[in-house]
This record gives sequence, C-alpha cells and structure tokens, in this order.
Amino acid sequence: MFRNNHHGFTMRLLALMLAAVLIAGSALAEDASSALAKDPFALLEGIDLSLCSGAGAWSTDIQIHADGTFKGTYHDSEMGDTADNYPNGSMYISEFSGKMSVVEQVSATIWKIRVDEVNQEGKTGEETIEDGLRYVTCDPYGVTAGDEMMLYQPGTSLDGFSDSMKFWAHVFDAEQQELTELKDWFLYSSKEDAGFVGTPAGAAAGVSMINPWEDLPLDQVQKLIGVPMNIPEGAEKAISRWYEGEKMAELQFFRTNGDFCFRAKPVAPRGELIDISGMYYTWKDQEDVTVGGCTGTLAQVQSETGDWVQRCLWYDNTTGVSYSLTVVAPDVDGLDLIALAEQIFLPTVG
Repeated sequence: MFRNNHHGFTMRLLALMLAAVLIAGSALAEDASSALAKDPFALLEGIDLSLCSGAGAWSTDIQIHADGTFKGTYHDSEMGDTADNYPNGSMYISEFSGKMSVVEQVSATIWKIRVDEVNQEGKTGEETIEDGLRYVTCDPYGVTAGDEMMLYQPGTSLDGFSDSMKFWAHVFDAEQQELTELKDWFLYSSKEDAGFVGTPAGAAAGVSMINPWEDLPLDQVQKLIGVPMNIPEGAEKAISRWYEGEKMAELQFFRTNGDFCFRAKPVAPRGELIDISGMYYTWKDQEDVTVGGCTGTLAQVQSETGDWVQRCLWYDNTTGVSYSLTVVAPDVDGLDLIALAEQIFLPTVG
C-alpha cells in the first residue's frame, strides 16, 4: 500500500514538474517572439530620415510616426537656373505625406516596409517667385506609392550590403573605419537604388543628415578656401558651395559629356593624398598622374546604373590643399579629365 501511494505521489510530482517546464518554455517562447516582433514605426518615432548623397544641394527628409503615417520634404537648389525675374536661382520643392505598413519582419533588425500611399501638396510645375528666387513644385523623390523598401535597425550586419547600399547608408568607408554593422537606421529602396539614413531629431551638424552645403558666390567661396578656382570653358549651370563643418569648397557644373563636381579642402597632415570626392566605389584602371605640376591619381568605374564615373585626385604641396574632380556620364571616351582639372585649378608656385 505504501509503495503504491509513493508511486502515485512520484507520478503526480513528475507531472507537476513537467507542467512547470512546459509553462516556463512557453513563457520563454513568448518572450522571444515578442522580442522579435518589434514595432519598427514606434522605434522610429523621433528619428529624422534623410536621403542625401552629399553631392548636390538636394535632399529628401521624412519623419515616420508610430502609426506608420509620415511627412516629408524634397528640395533641390539650382542657383545657376536663373532668368531676369529670378536672378537668384531656382528651388525645386515637394511637400508630401503618406502612409507605410509593415509587410513582414525578416529578422530581429530587418523589416520589409510597403509605401501604401503618397500625397503631394500642390501641383507639379506650379511656380512662385520671392526675393528673386523661383520656387517650383515638383514630384517627391525617393518615396513612391507601392514601393516595398527594406528597413534596417542600427546594429545590423553590413555583410551582404552592396556598394550602392553602403554608399547611401554612408558607410562607404566601412573598411577604413573597421565597421561591421550599421551605426544608424537605414531605409533602402532597391527600386530607386537609394536609401534614407535615420538619426535622432536635432542631432548635431555633421551627424544629422540635413544638407550641410551652403550655396555662395564663387568669389566668396574662394576667400573661404584661400585658393583660386575657375569655372571651366563650356561649363553650364555652375554652382559654387561651401561646407563649413569640413572647410570644403565645391564647384558643380554640367557639360555636354556629363555632370562634374570639383572639390578643394585643406588637409592635415600635409603631404597626404586624400579622397575628398564623396564618390566611393571600388575603383578600376587607377594610374598616377600630374595635375598642374601636382602629384595625383586618375581612376574610373562603371556604376550599377550603367553610367561611367571618373575621378581625379591631386594634392598641392605648397598650400596643403587636396583636390578632386569627378564626372558621371554615359560615356567618358575622349574626355580629358586632367586637362579640365587644370582649367579649374590654379597651382601656387612655391
């Protein structure tokens, strides 16, 4: 009798222990599931997302709210686009809003996001002129209704990121920085081949993605950089700009064979050839060159869009200023980038 009672007690005890294990396991599974199923829009509250290449006076900036609704602005300054009634240039602007939804959570730090709707304020092509500056309403850039985008949380591994994704995520120099994962939020569209970087609202200049370039007259930019610059023959829509945080001068212009960007920046330590172009690719066909008596390099690569990108870097030992000239064009055959650089760059004779 005692043995039977003891056996029955043991079985009941084992049953209770098994139930406790199952309950604990279920709780752990629920915790793990809830940890995975995070609401990305709630996490994005207070984050400014900006699409900006760093080349050109343009950007698209959006803020996504916890319910998936968003508001945004696209602007593009074209100070060379002038006329008698708007001598100060043109500004292309789009104010818009919309709604996003989560398609699926791919991993603990990656989501697929659908842009359900985009609503633009005003009509494309509408123009107003204020204080000599023309404002033109245009379509939004970087956000399209029906597009499915990928959202990456800070800490996501950079393994599998293409060169283009690294460029837009602003981790193009990840190897130099020894980066293995994202520092900021990243919302990427493979359809647009472009992405938004997200940083806390109100982050310091140089960290936030608000466009840091200021359009200024060429003579003022030359005073700030301390070296002369020329607009080359045949250049159209030339825009000169200054980046105070980097003490960098820039001259953008268009010619029949492509879009060009010239940059100049004092560097330390002196004597180093540094890439300040803002064009980060795995360069091919690199060769040593001389620009106005200064040592430099020339390289090119074909981008994922099919355009050719050519880059020339050089350094002036006398002034301690580093230079770059880049071009993006459908075809660079017959283009002499060094000769063009020498039209812009006036070396200082030491």
